[in-house]
Amino acid sequence: MSRFSRRRRQRQIFLGNFYLNPSVQYLTTIVSAIALAGFVFSGFLLFRFTDEEDLINRGKMQLMEGKVAWAAKTFQTLVTHHRDSYEGHLLLGQAYLQLDERRKAEQEFELAASLKKKSGDSSPEIALSKVSMARGDFAAAEKTLYDAWRRNRLDPNIKQARYELYEHWGNTLSEAEPKDYASIVQKYQTALHYVSDYQDQQAVEEKLIDAIRAYTDKLISMKDYGTAIQQLKISLRFKYLPDTLVQIAETYSRMGKLDDSIEWYRKAFEVNPEVVGLRLTNMLVQKGQQLVSDKKADEAKAYFDEADKISQQAKVSLDSLYPVSVASVKIKNDMDDATGEFEPTVDIKLSNDASRDLSFLAVRAEFISGNDTLALSTEQVATPDKPLPMGGGRGKNTVTVSLKPDSKLNVHALQGGKMTVKISIAYRDGNDAVWKLKSIQEATIQGGASRPVTEAKPV
Repeated sequence: MSRFSRRRRQRQIFLGNFYLNPSVQYLTTIVSAIALAGFVFSGFLLFRFTDEEDLINRGKMQLMEGKVAWAAKTFQTLVTHHRDSYEGHLLLGQAYLQLDERRKAEQEFELAASLKKKSGDSSPEIALSKVSMARGDFAAAEKTLYDAWRRNRLDPNIKQARYELYEHWGNTLSEAEPKDYASIVQKYQTALHYVSDYQDQQAVEEKLIDAIRAYTDKLISMKDYGTAIQQLKISLRFKYLPDTLVQIAETYSRMGKLDDSIEWYRKAFEVNPEVVGLRLTNMLVQKGQQLVSDKKADEAKAYFDEADKISQQAKVSLDSLYPVSVASVKIKNDMDDATGEFEPTVDIKLSNDASRDLSFLAVRAEFISGNDTLALSTEQVATPDKPLPMGGGRGKNTVTVSLKPDSKLNVHALQGGKMTVKISIAYRDGNDAVWKLKSIQEATIQGGASRPVTEAKPV
């Protein structure tokens, strides 16, 4: 063997039963490195596309970016490789819900709910309730959340979900026709039981009060006064409004329950005396008259005294408290043709339309021509010793008053032969008396004769 052959053989590398020369050895090393790198990269890809945490994070990021369809594919890959992934099924269901694929979403939520023992989370049931609400099946949503609540009664997420359910349920019923007001009120009341946010509470209370008002109007129209009062009292728990107090008082009055009506008018008076004063006064007077009829004068006096006190405190106009009607006015003339002097007589019929006797009333007639007041005539019609009987607002118990000017008039003092007579009344005597104009009459005096215009011109 030559020296060259021995040197060449020394460079060969033994591989099994074979020898590799240096060039082949180099190539083998490169191929091995590439293969190893491929195995490593494949392992990385396999890890990336099957790791649960990585898929969850990527899917959540896609949802945040609005790539809902991509996120659904990511979560689908997740549950394919990790069938027991509670969060994977929950997230996939949420993605399907955003894609409006409700049936698929419901299936994923149910799968997540089946794994709840492992997680202890109520999110699947809450999500399932949302699917039921979207379908309009509020009863199913209610049952789902109730079951979740029984499992974990302290979970604030369940409480919030129940609030959202009942508020949305109430809103849906409010938009439906015909309206079931009793159910609307019940749903909003239940929503308030679970609400946590103050602003949400205020918003639902407003909806509840509006629903109760509408319901009450319907009940009153049906003459179901008892239920109407019950609903109005419920609304006071949420907002103490004077209008509601008045409505309760008025409803009791319709029922003929005078004592209850007065009680609620008193409550309303404490809140808003100026608005309620007249109504409370009238009810107190009505009660007093009832006691007078029952021959209970002492008890009646207490109600009358309270009525006077209330009317003064609330600054109730006496004209509102004791409305007086002018039934008719007639003007008669008595003229001296030789001198042109005449003394007209004005006959006035008055009635007390209040619900109690009027203890003081004065009537005044002003005789006017142009801008000049020619004469006055005043007479006291009612006194504490001789009151004007009540007429009950129907023009009964009228009294006729005849007024003449305090001095004779002369036809030559009339402008254009015309005279105006203004009729006023006052409820007090002396300088503090306030005269309220009730009617205006005009008469034309010509040649010793008068043609009165008897139609009153209301003021």
